[in-house]
Amino acid sequence: MRLILALCLLAAPAVAQDRACMTRVNHQDIVIAPGAIRDGATDLTLRERWLTTPGRLWDRAWGQPVACDSATTLAFLAGILGYGETDGFCLVQEDSEGFLLVPGARNFRGRCRRTVCDRVNMAGDQGLAAARVLAELVTGRDLDSPQDGLQAVASGTGAMLLSGRGPALAAALSEAGATLAAALATPAVAGATAATVLTVGGAVYLCRD
Repeated sequence: MRLILALCLLAAPAVAQDRACMTRVNHQDIVIAPGAIRDGATDLTLRERWLTTPGRLWDRAWGQPVACDSATTLAFLAGILGYGETDGFCLVQEDSEGFLLVPGARNFRGRCRRTVCDRVNMAGDQGLAAARVLAELVTGRDLDSPQDGLQAVASGTGAMLLSGRGPALAAALSEAGATLAAALATPAVAGATAATVLTVGGAVYLCRD
């Protein structure tokens, strides 16, 4: 489990904070230091340091971190990942794992306005199979039908995503197991404007707009 600690002290007036806060996004714990959010993308070296450094403790002088709200969380992610990776994405609350960063329209707090995500109840080996298939799609080796409207993305938060219409998703993920195939075949997903399969931390989620 990685703990990302924001060390940058360039304040952004739009999202001010006077103490450290803690949040969880895509199964990663994030501690956001006071004044750590700034407008615009951060230096790549800092980004790589934040996303690859193993767990660190927050400065005790900040006290016990409070829970970050969704607006602060999304502003911080936009800073370290860049707006290109967060534009068109929103935060949906996942009961046991904090927030998921997924495609979708968002409100002024960064929360998803319509997107709903459900965890797909899959055995460990099935989850690994889904992650393997998604990894192949993300690297572009098996995604050779752009006319189907599929988009494969590897997020800087450690998640892999495949978005598109339900039937196209089902065809692309046909090797990912019967459980996921059944979930993609439900009327709610098949009739959705857009759907996304997300794998992160050994878990598989199915999101629909």
